[in-house]
Amino acid sequence: MSRVVAVLGGNAFVTSGQHLTMDGQIQFAHQAMLQLQCLFTDDIELLISHGNGPQVGHILTRVELALGKAYSIPLEVCVAESEGELGYVLELALHNVQARLGKHRPIAALLTRVIVDENDAAFQNPTKPVGVFYSSIQAEELRKQGFAVCEDSGRGFRRVVASPIPREVPELGVIDQLLSMGTIVIAAGGGGIPVVRDGNQIRGVEAVIDKDRTAALMADQLDARLLIILTDVPCAYLNYRSARQTPIPRISPSDANQLIASGHFAPGSMLPKIEAAVQFVNRPGRKAIICDSSSLSKSLLGEAGTTVEYP
Repeated sequence: MSRVVAVLGGNAFVTSGQHLTMDGQIQFAHQAMLQLQCLFTDDIELLISHGNGPQVGHILTRVELALGKAYSIPLEVCVAESEGELGYVLELALHNVQARLGKHRPIAALLTRVIVDENDAAFQNPTKPVGVFYSSIQAEELRKQGFAVCEDSGRGFRRVVASPIPREVPELGVIDQLLSMGTIVIAAGGGGIPVVRDGNQIRGVEAVIDKDRTAALMADQLDARLLIILTDVPCAYLNYRSARQTPIPRISPSDANQLIASGHFAPGSMLPKIEAAVQFVNRPGRKAIICDSSSLSKSLLGEAGTTVEYP
């Protein structure tokens, strides 16, 4: 059996620029699972993770609008709610796509805690965009209210929160057992629910963990052979969005680290994906692929996408 971890980007649930709806999420998830059907074979133990940025944004909006009428929800609970919502959406899609293929592998979606270090420097320097986009006027008002806000990729302004490094996944043993039983597992959506250790207790913290970093951590500790990071571009590029834009079909971890050091990849966009791929490909026999869902089959054959592996 070969273990594979696949991470879905936000485009698995909605097209960029379109309004998010429940029906739309279900339809888009179905299409994403159709693209992943090449992984639904009996010789693959499959773990699926996913983004949750737009969903958490809408949950935060509901919280803000309901202040004084319903109890407030902290950010880590918003992440947990989004894990439940999207776990259900993906379970539906996986069941229905498998049924079309005549397959009936069991599916399990897990609420997944991820332990971070309370002293992580990220808590002093919030960088992770969350929630909806705001105009410059709205952003200034949020700043006056004490929220950290930044401009996000030319699309507007968003709140930013801490994005600490994932250290441990308490549910990893359960995930391992489920995979060994042939279950397709959905876990650590949105990077997982951020928690810290307080003695022998665990408590939630206001943060969002990068989903690609958590997926790489799980793939490493579960001894997967392949990490697939699905995004909304066909591959990683040198000089992205410039006249000198060049696809990167294959790269070694050491060469990728050199490009990271020279600032080739955008923070909050391709950078965490490349870093996660390098984090996972820490020994021979492992491989990471970065691609969009439509080119997954070709990427698995080395004919598309960006592959990170030892030379």
